[in-house]
Amino acid sequence: MTKYVISGASGSLGRKITEQLLEKIPAENLSVSTRTPSSLDALSQGGVAVHAADYNDPVALERAYAGSDVLMLISSLAVTKRVPEHRNAINAAKRAGIKHIVYTSTAGIHPQNPTLSASDHIVTEDDLRRCGIGYTIMRNACYAEVFPTVAAQPVLRSGEWVQVEGNGKLAPISKNDIARTAVACMLDPARHDGAVYEVTGPDLVSFRDIAAMASEVYGVPIRYVPVSIDQRYALLDAMGVPRQYAEGMDGHPDAHLWCSEEMVTADIAFQAGYHGILTHHVEFITGQKPRSLREVFELCKGKDYNDC
Repeated sequence: MTKYVISGASGSLGRKITEQLLEKIPAENLSVSTRTPSSLDALSQGGVAVHAADYNDPVALERAYAGSDVLMLISSLAVTKRVPEHRNAINAAKRAGIKHIVYTSTAGIHPQNPTLSASDHIVTEDDLRRCGIGYTIMRNACYAEVFPTVAAQPVLRSGEWVQVEGNGKLAPISKNDIARTAVACMLDPARHDGAVYEVTGPDLVSFRDIAAMASEVYGVPIRYVPVSIDQRYALLDAMGVPRQYAEGMDGHPDAHLWCSEEMVTADIAFQAGYHGILTHHVEFITGQKPRSLREVFELCKGKDYNDC
């Protein structure tokens, strides 16, 4: 019987993938790895093998992956520092005998995409193509849950949705739909071998559209305010959002674990059109349409990002 391992399982997406996969397979066929194994005690008690492993520790990774056939490789949070971490994971997977890797990349993959994280994913995608074992790449659009939870908090206080100026669009995707897609790819690696999927929500929307949606859902007036790049940085600096990601940094109430350089460069990329991608890959892979951003707004209203 096929054995599965999820790397980075204690994060929000990792937990959703784990939960949905356990609806399809017995617990003894699943292993998970995390830097914080105590956070997954419930899984351990339920029969899932929980391993302590860090992407900077190749030996621990190989030990965590040993005996499994399919690896769900959830990308690290260390933006601009992830290439060696992901290489450690891929090489450990090869040594451990993994036959197939499903990887969480990002939408908007393009050599000129200014988003800081895009450069990491471009290299890791190439590493996967060269690694000699099976792979599936999921280029996930922006998490839809970000908007009604993290992004909405300063907006509801100020009544203004502030964004880098431009007219770009994106197709936000629910983490639950990403998890469903990931599980489907893991369970049928032969069908998805070598595939690169653009995992998007069902609608392309602008930030002006998102601001209007937030106003309707929360029942308060919200004004969309386009600003320059420098103005956006200044506002985030004033909020206390760190410019760069640091290992072990505390989450910011208005930015979660994202740094301002990642957020602003992503804004620039969104507005330049790099993320204006709409596909039906979620339905193609899972047989079910993804949730709309409006549905996610309604479901997540008043909730914390990690609870949504």
